[in-house]
Amino acid sequence: MLERRAPLHQGMALHVSDAGTAGLRVLAVLQSAAGAAAEQAVLWPLCAQLQRLGQKVLVLDGSQSESFHTPGLAQLLQQHAWQAQAGLRSTVEEKHSVASLPARLGLKQIQACAKEMGLETLAALQAYVRGFSTVLIYASAEALTPLLQGQGLQPLLVVPPDAEHLMESYRQLKHLALFAGVECTVAALEAPLTENGPARYDWGRQQSSSLTARQNAQTRLQRLNALLQCSQRNLGDAPVLMRLRWRQTSDLHQLTLHMLKTACILPMHGQATPAAPESLAWSH
Repeated sequence: MLERRAPLHQGMALHVSDAGTAGLRVLAVLQSAAGAAAEQAVLWPLCAQLQRLGQKVLVLDGSQSESFHTPGLAQLLQQHAWQAQAGLRSTVEEKHSVASLPARLGLKQIQACAKEMGLETLAALQAYVRGFSTVLIYASAEALTPLLQGQGLQPLLVVPPDAEHLMESYRQLKHLALFAGVECTVAALEAPLTENGPARYDWGRQQSSSLTARQNAQTRLQRLNALLQCSQRNLGDAPVLMRLRWRQTSDLHQLTLHMLKTACILPMHGQATPAAPESLAWSH
């Protein structure tokens, strides 16, 4: 995990307003099969930080499909629009638990629900999750595109520490820039530091392991710079690049601040909400 128990940065509270007045805050993290381990190593500590700030967080997990045995967003959307006024309620009391719903199918269906309700896509989603102050959508670039069009939101793209090729990262950046008109934040997750001990020999490269580690770090930096330059040249702007060192709480704090700053905040609905049914969400 990236997170350790440490005091929150004092400035973080300035970026989190009361959910009763600000409305629903929406964040997004890009999902890919190749980078799933690194993405989730960032996703859940990020959600935990938000919960520690008093936010009620719901993760709509586009990497997981709904089913009869694992109901999720698709089942929630099967309610009629007038029933959605009750909304999904948070039943997670512990600050370190995060509510999560499978959402692969539901994220594809939300546009039709929005048309039925006469609302924009994210505004329609808000009607179903009234019991939460923050929703984080974890999904592919293709699934996020119709949700992010016209929204002032910067999704987070996590680059794994062992990524040999950044073509998939660039493809995601390009897809969102061209079809959703949004820029991304790139979080470069670094590998955990090796334990202190006797020096080892890299027989594959016929050199010390410390020299191999320095060469790998230099190669990774060159590839990240190439990604930024390619985005600047072909997409019109380079994404924000943030460094995430293993077990460095200051890096996670800075990322949380940035995500709060670049989130989309939907205004509160005016009408009152009746008592809600039992929640479908479960904690991670």
